[in-house]
Amino acid sequence: MFAPKPSLLKGAFRILDGVSRLTNLPEEGKGPWVHDKDSKEQYDYVVLGGGTAGCVLASRLAETPGVKVLILEAGYSDDIFSSKAPASYMMKFDTSDDWNFVTVPQAHAGNRVMKQPRGKLLGGTSAINAMMYHRGGRGDYDEWESLGNPGWSYQDCLPYFKKSEGFNDPDLPATHVKGPMTSRVRKTQYETHDPAYHGTDGPWQVTFHNLFGSTEGFIRANIAEGVAFNKDFNGETTLGVNRIQTFIQRDAVRSSLSRAFLKPKGIVPGGGARGTIRVVYGVNIKRVLVQMCKGVKMAYGVEFVDHNNAVRQVRAVREVLLCGGAFGSPHLLLASGIGPTPQPSIPHIHTLPGVGANLQDHLGLGVVFRARNCCETMQQGMAYGSSLKTLFNYVLRGVGPLSSQVGEAANFVRLDDIAPEFVAREKANGTYKEMASGPNSPHLEIIFAPFYVRKHGTIMAPDANIYYTLITLLLNPASSGSVKIASKKAKKGKLEWETVIDPNYYSDSFDARVMAEAVRFIRKLGRRLNQDPELGGREVYPGEQAIPDSDEQGLQQFARESSETYYHPTTTAKMGPGSDKMAVVDSRLNVHGIERLRVADASVFPKIPAAHTCAPTVMVAEKCADYIKEDWQDSDKKEPTVARL
Repeated sequence: MFAPKPSLLKGAFRILDGVSRLTNLPEEGKGPWVHDKDSKEQYDYVVLGGGTAGCVLASRLAETPGVKVLILEAGYSDDIFSSKAPASYMMKFDTSDDWNFVTVPQAHAGNRVMKQPRGKLLGGTSAINAMMYHRGGRGDYDEWESLGNPGWSYQDCLPYFKKSEGFNDPDLPATHVKGPMTSRVRKTQYETHDPAYHGTDGPWQVTFHNLFGSTEGFIRANIAEGVAFNKDFNGETTLGVNRIQTFIQRDAVRSSLSRAFLKPKGIVPGGGARGTIRVVYGVNIKRVLVQMCKGVKMAYGVEFVDHNNAVRQVRAVREVLLCGGAFGSPHLLLASGIGPTPQPSIPHIHTLPGVGANLQDHLGLGVVFRARNCCETMQQGMAYGSSLKTLFNYVLRGVGPLSSQVGEAANFVRLDDIAPEFVAREKANGTYKEMASGPNSPHLEIIFAPFYVRKHGTIMAPDANIYYTLITLLLNPASSGSVKIASKKAKKGKLEWETVIDPNYYSDSFDARVMAEAVRFIRKLGRRLNQDPELGGREVYPGEQAIPDSDEQGLQQFARESSETYYHPTTTAKMGPGSDKMAVVDSRLNVHGIERLRVADASVFPKIPAAHTCAPTVMVAEKCADYIKEDWQDSDKKEPTVARL
């Protein structure tokens, strides 16, 4: 058995993707801009970005008969093998399906330029992420409402979480219409859930799939260390340990938001009892078009460059809807002259100090362990001698390592419980910062990955031995950063705008101290795992001899020099009342001061939740769709934008 190499694995998936693209049939309503046809249509809503939120928002708006929705998407279809097979997501980074964003040098994180992967294809990051379905706890959303956002408490948000969700009860028989479609081996003791907190009729499938034996050992080790077993991370509490619920279909294919909301028959292009949706691929959106109408600033359309590099404009009869994510939405606002200060060469339209400010993200830090050779991990199935069998098992039976989303189990813990001495010491020094939303909200998450994971999967196991990785996520960062734009010369001397991302990681030293404490707790779990006759747990990176627990500065330096994003950027166009000078949108997601322009994605979060951010983003899009429908329910009495031009 030989150790897998990232370049060879990526090459294999590239070939499989090429075959997928060649064999896929064109889909009606989806494709590049056809000027002679598309320019003659009048679209009620123009959705900027066909990512996680954009797919949901467009699909819900088109539930209204007669409504016409246009989606402008920079990438292309996610109907490719590497987006379908759950375990292949790490092979999507640094490809044409990734925006390939990077940060500016991080002064407090080893002066590193750090990757910021984001999906550049239909479905957005939901088409390349780790498929972990986790909403966050009650306190996170109650805090959103307390910050001046009526309608965003947990009780208000829960129905929208449930609305999108198609939870598949693992106890259903194969003969049931929603029963299992694969021959996976069940691990019933870890497939628990609370039905009161789940929806079963939504299009976004949530299921249980692969669970390695080593992952079971992680759960047992946590319980032995005093971490409570959690029946359902999306239920009454998010604290404790269990396997992660995943948005993977019953057939073991990723349930990206495009696959869930734009793929079912009759959705695109729609028509009849539904409205219609047009999805345009290969678009470079330049700016939102805003005019002054009767003394009011109003968005009326979009300027973009199509796949043939031709500049186009399209108008929205009702609204322009930004769904570009925490990087894309502030970029477009700034490029449209909406932001803190005037940008060079861009007419300044409206001042909003909060555009691009307050960037929050979850940093992750991995500790790698060498396991016993009998330990069951992904390593065996991804090695060259087994890879063909692994591929066949997935394609034909929907089982095996390729049906795993790698981060199979996790715990959510509070510092008070795992490091009470640390909390007491920080409080005594007057340096403790309570960043969690309440006493029942976690400070840290520790993910078990049955694989060797470093630097977004670009560094893999150095040999054919068996490894696993414990990755801690800082759920409530005290540090925050910004998103700005800067000019750059493009082809033929044209002026372009690039996204400048500065998360300002570890600018608040409290974050580094918390991460050092998290490493100490991971090592406690590692010692528990080492007692397991199957797993073992000898730390190889960074190594206790290299950086012992007693070396506080060494642990903090390790955190600063080795942490990476875990793909949850938020809050760069945050929601808040008009009295909040840093708020960009109101509680109905309207941009302050610009009519008929809304933002619906993770950028509007008032504060990053202690959660994986895909499910909260879908919830935001669901709520936004209802807000829009309510505001336009008497649309026949409202003068359309195009009549005012």
